[in-house]
Amino acid sequence: MTERLYYADPYCTHFRARLVEAQPTGDRLAVVLDRSAFYPTGGGQPHDTGTLAGHPVLEVVERADGAIVHMLPAGSVLPEGELEGVVDWPR
Repeated sequence: MTERLYYADPYCTHFRARLVEAQPTGDRLAVVLDRSAFYPTGGGQPHDTGTLAGHPVLEVVERADGAIVHMLPAGSVLPEGELEGVVDWPR
């Protein structure tokens, strides 16, 4: 399960996290991190947008197992180790 940083700090817009999983899914790359400040779609609220390692976050969803999945454009290359996440706060 992904640690949800927005519960501890609802104003968190920058964070660092470790890559847990990255799987191509059609025209997107599904990315799971150990922690995230991106709020997923749910309860009538749209998902957050922003960037992960400089790549645009196109969609954010929650899997049945509690993991938050960040959808990036297909072909996005992610660095090893920690990634930087930036939530688009003005949206």
